[in-house]
Amino acid sequence: MSTTTIEDTLDDIHRRIDRLDALAQAGAPRIRPHLDALHQEEAAVRAAVGKAPDEVEKKLGRLKTRLAVAEHSLAADLSDDWGAFAAAVEAELRVWDAYLERLQAGVVEKAWKAREQAEAAIGDVRGRRIAVGERLAQARDSDGAASQEARRSITAARDELEQKAAELSAKLN
Repeated sequence: MSTTTIEDTLDDIHRRIDRLDALAQAGAPRIRPHLDALHQEEAAVRAAVGKAPDEVEKKLGRLKTRLAVAEHSLAADLSDDWGAFAAAVEAELRVWDAYLERLQAGVVEKAWKAREQAEAAIGDVRGRRIAVGERLAQARDSDGAASQEARRSITAARDELEQKAAELSAKLN
């Protein structure tokens, strides 16, 4: 990908991040940790453009995937009904899977000891992703109408997932 195309892509991504930031300031506070991770990932891509061009595609792919996680997370947070919430969380979890796969692929290139530690950390994040899916499935299998308590439980699990993913991303960047 040429530098101009990369810059255009980064500009588009930055506009999407700015929209998320505006929504956070307008009353969607759960998006803030996503924004911190997105700014970190964006900075890593921009730094790679000048210093490590062979890393740009990989980092750009991670940034795009992380942005999709944030957008689906926001859709879940803003949903008014259970069906929309559940669908948005499922979409968020699918993208988390893709993000973790991208991180896993990057770990393969690391030295053995660092790779072992990174894979353990990815396993921890993946376990939290699975926990969110299990809570969602349990809520769906209940009496048919999910309670606000189920939504709070799922959101708490999503918060834990996001926190661990941010910590992992910071270590791997």
